[in-house]
Amino acid sequence: MNNHKLKLNQFPENYHLIAIRSDLDEFRLAFFLNKKLNIGLKRKNNDIYFAEQDANYSQYEYLDDTKYLKWIFFSNKSLVLEKNSEEELSLFGLRNMASNEMNLLSQQKSVDYFLIIENIANKKYVDKVLKKISEISGVITSFISENKLENKENLIFS
Repeated sequence: MNNHKLKLNQFPENYHLIAIRSDLDEFRLAFFLNKKLNIGLKRKNNDIYFAEQDANYSQYEYLDDTKYLKWIFFSNKSLVLEKNSEEELSLFGLRNMASNEMNLLSQQKSVDYFLIIENIANKKYVDKVLKKISEISGVITSFISENKLENKENLIFS
């Protein structure tokens, strides 16, 4: 029987990270990305969850078998409710709750969503994708994030 081991450095080097600022909900933006880019992003069964922060970040994925591309779309922001006082939570106790915004990638706090495209060698293709994203109503801005990710191993979602 063969043994398979997962290596932490399996994240490909030829990925492009597109940062998106938008006031759309993630499911609406995923719908418009599917329509505009002719892809099929689907929400994954499991969100990205950090127990220590109690933060959930939604994620969508699409595997393009014809172009051998992997598309990963995920939110960068999560609202976390924190209790302000020791009072018991009741129907009217929500006024004792405060919501804090947590970021998945803390070095990119102004970005709402990210789109990772893996296995692209052609920069012109990424520029076309970026142009189509900017045409979506509700997208404030989108750009190719040139920042190197500090901990890209954390972005292995599979």
